[in-house]
Amino acid sequence: DDRGPHHREHSAVPAYAAGMRVLCISGKRFAGKDTLARLLVVAARRRDLALSTYAFAGESKRMFAAARPDLELARLLDDRDYKERWRPQLTQFTVEALAADPLIFVREVMRRIAEPAVITDLRLRLELEHLRAVCEPHVVRITRSDPLRTASGWTFEPAKDTHHTETELDDPGLWSEVVPNDGSEAELAVRADELLSRWLARPDAPRSDR
Repeated sequence: DDRGPHHREHSAVPAYAAGMRVLCISGKRFAGKDTLARLLVVAARRRDLALSTYAFAGESKRMFAAARPDLELARLLDDRDYKERWRPQLTQFTVEALAADPLIFVREVMRRIAEPAVITDLRLRLELEHLRAVCEPHVVRITRSDPLRTASGWTFEPAKDTHHTETELDDPGLWSEVVPNDGSEAELAVRADELLSRWLARPDAPRSDR
């Protein structure tokens, strides 16, 4: 993850997302965050509901591409080789942007977010605190055992797995609920459908016409 330390405080509370309900996914590397988000979109589609997904880490790529007309955003997002070619410049852009404002990518996502929405990569307390100040985040922690993560390609890397972006939200008190990813994708799909049903059944459930 390219997001760095966050020492500044930003007390201003924007009104752009006041009252908005957002489902936020938290979890370790290879736990299945993106898979759960994709399955939630599929489950929503079966209900004729358009569920939008957003990623704070991906916002740096979108803003970087917007500043460089010679760069193709779609390839930056999906083409690994293309991304590697631009990685030094992207990393520099991200580091400098975060130094100026640790919440810049969070603010940009929330500026254009549309309900109902899923944030696929909630990682930091600063992000969660900001969301709680401006909207109604429902934090879903997806869990997967180390052996199953290993089977998916994960290997323990101290620099990555002990980084604050991997550990800051480990406190269960920060989660609204837990979704285990300890079986097949079909089983996770069932849990995604059940999660969406619970979320939509809440008295403050998001409306698709906002």
